[in-house]
Amino acid sequence: MMVNRVLRLVCRLVLVMVAGTTIVAQEETPVPTPDLTPPTFGDFDPDSVADIDLEDYPVLPAVTAHARAIYAAGLEARNDPRIFVKVGDCMTVAPEFLTMCGPDIDFGEYTDLQEVVEHFAGAPARGGAQDWELDSFADPGLASASGYNTTSVLDPLWADPTWCKSNEGPLACAYRSSQPGFAVIMFGTNDVQALEPDYFDYYLRLIVLETIERGVVPVLNTFPGRPELPEKSARFNQIIVKIATDYDLPLINLWLALQDLPDGGINMDETIHLTAPADGRWCDFTEANLQAGYTMRNLVTLQALDVLWRGLDEEG
Repeated sequence: MMVNRVLRLVCRLVLVMVAGTTIVAQEETPVPTPDLTPPTFGDFDPDSVADIDLEDYPVLPAVTAHARAIYAAGLEARNDPRIFVKVGDCMTVAPEFLTMCGPDIDFGEYTDLQEVVEHFAGAPARGGAQDWELDSFADPGLASASGYNTTSVLDPLWADPTWCKSNEGPLACAYRSSQPGFAVIMFGTNDVQALEPDYFDYYLRLIVLETIERGVVPVLNTFPGRPELPEKSARFNQIIVKIATDYDLPLINLWLALQDLPDGGINMDETIHLTAPADGRWCDFTEANLQAGYTMRNLVTLQALDVLWRGLDEEG
């Protein structure tokens, strides 16, 4: 089982860090091996997340010991480190999210990101018998769709029959079709209206565990929140942070990155979307365009992929 392989690799990597010596630049305090037992519905304890302060968590992720183990297991399973998949709802499937982030974008002061764009650009994001030329930036993804929540992405009812097998959910279909190294995962916008916290915790953990099982590094995101439901949005974001912490996974604190933008980067006319720059160039990282929610999300996503790709690839 992939999970068992990941566990063995975690233990091996932790032992290497304890013993010493060659990875001084990335040395960290060893953490207990995450418990990858599937969740039991009803186990969610609201008190376990009540003290989480979202402002305490940085925008960009760290390369964790568990991420290293997952990445190594993925390489062994022939996953492609030049591919990432998008997993989420309308804020993720929207064309404003990464689809114009090719080599010809205006990086502004972030020219150091050109290498990470070149790393992921050009590699077809899907394989198999069907022709597919779109790379990870341009591919809308088989595990992202308008209206999706954490239950939809696991349900075969919502899978694309052109690509997916019978009784295969969108998430499993995306991982089989793409064999990616990374999955950028953000849910909450629809969940906060449709689900209670215990359901959200349960289904997001199932998504994370399936991602780990496939040897794909999950890159979790906090979400912008719904202005109509501020307290419940905050609770759902606390759950996301708790899950990232429990499984020792990379976390993009998008909520924090958006806080200084007008309206928190949210389109107040349609709060299931972020704001977009007037010129339609949501991957141009100019000062003006970075006042838009989608542009800021694109920037921090590329920065996060840069951190993870470089940190993991150096060790690989």
